[in-house]
Amino acid sequence: MGLKIPERVYEISSVTTLPGKTYTTSIGRYSYTHLPLPYYAFGIQQVELTKKQVILIATPEKALCDKIVTTHGILLRSLKQVKELLLDDLRIDKEQLRKLNIRKISKWVNDAPKKDSLNMLVKTLNDL
Repeated sequence: MGLKIPERVYEISSVTTLPGKTYTTSIGRYSYTHLPLPYYAFGIQQVELTKKQVILIATPEKALCDKIVTTHGILLRSLKQVKELLLDDLRIDKEQLRKLNIRKISKWVNDAPKKDSLNMLVKTLNDL
């Protein structure tokens, strides 16, 4: 008997410097959320898929910060609240969280939306 995971991806989300938009197609929903410069440009890496195909993708640190910054209703004010978000809601493995580059995130905070929440993220990651 195979293991069934009772979840699926409902939306593919991206960030952009352009105005945000959402597209619903027969194969899924795609959302683009506006983020301001210079924050938008932090933590983006180029990945070569093939010799002729290169993509831009967020580092794990940037993806986590963008999730916090772009999700309405997330205002992180305590270590307990951040741990619940990371470990329970997002179900990120604690060992993977320990591998994140906290110094990178710290450098982005001054230019980021939701500075207080990202500062609390940095404190929590330092506490793990």
